[in-house]
Amino acid sequence: MSFDGIVRSERDSLSQSNKAVLRRHFEEVLNQGKLDVIDEIYDVGYVLDAPVQTDGSAQAHGLTLGRDGLKRRVSLFRTGFPDIHFAVDLMVADEDRVVVQYTFEGTHLGQFLEFEPTGNTISLTGIMIARVSEGRVQSAFSVFDNGQMMQQLNART
Repeated sequence: MSFDGIVRSERDSLSQSNKAVLRRHFEEVLNQGKLDVIDEIYDVGYVLDAPVQTDGSAQAHGLTLGRDGLKRRVSLFRTGFPDIHFAVDLMVADEDRVVVQYTFEGTHLGQFLEFEPTGNTISLTGIMIARVSEGRVQSAFSVFDNGQMMQQLNART
């Protein structure tokens, strides 16, 4: 095997490992609500830039800081949508970056942001770009149409 082949093989192996970390995020953390997994697969200094604030406010975008911030964010969504389910539609990795196209669905049965439960079902597609190093997610940028979410909840944006 050539040097280029060895390097490519190592990159492919790293990409596969990083994809496995993100699969755990979607399946174990988001779908199953296993908040303890966050301590295993996220760096202490983790930063997420995404719609919906950790404090429950409806600002367009903001930062979720650290593992505890992520735990609050996951709890916020799982409280509002107890049956929430994330499907990974596409996952692509290149070295330390993993891009995930996802769809999430759930029924609004609990308090979410400033909105009382509506009983409405939401279905939204989003994109997440994560940076993974040494088996832990360091940072991520995630987008979905927050306005569409509010429309599906019959709430004003």
